[in-house]
Amino acid sequence: MERLFRLIQRAEELVLAGAILAIAGLTVLNVISRSFLGASLAFTEELCQFLIVLVTFAGLSYGASRGRHIRMTAIYDALGHRARKIIMTGIAATTAALLLFLAWQALEYALVVRRLGSVSPVLQVPLYLVYLIAPLGLVMAGIQYLLTAARNLRREAVYLAFDTKDEYMSAAADAAGKTAEGAP
Repeated sequence: MERLFRLIQRAEELVLAGAILAIAGLTVLNVISRSFLGASLAFTEELCQFLIVLVTFAGLSYGASRGRHIRMTAIYDALGHRARKIIMTGIAATTAALLLFLAWQALEYALVVRRLGSVSPVLQVPLYLVYLIAPLGLVMAGIQYLLTAARNLRREAVYLAFDTKDEYMSAAADAAGKTAEGAP
């Protein structure tokens, strides 16, 4: 599992970095074209839109791999270790199931778009290819949450992601200890 996690995370990092650099480069190219040639390059805007979709869905999976998604933790933080572990495992498993269901729905939609033969206006790219990014990103995020659930079932600590421990309680305990030590 460790190897699969590292492989997925590295692929996500490369895709995200490449796509963001491409967006920046295309934007600069378009600005230069408008400034010096007096005309915008229509393909750059369309390609940037495709890349933004890619960054969104690859970023979903990458955020899950780092445990960086927004969480509401007021009740969770008040619970003991065992309850937090049960809840985090349940959250990871149900989130994985939801993401995989959404991936299936997105795949069905992309296949409908394929049957319709829709293409992008400027580049004439078949739109189903762009729409396939959504189910791929959702599957990748689902795998990340499955890995998190599996890690929580196998280890004693509570994990927010496959290799990210929930260290809020230990940080709070450390802060409380420092406050007590520093008190006169």
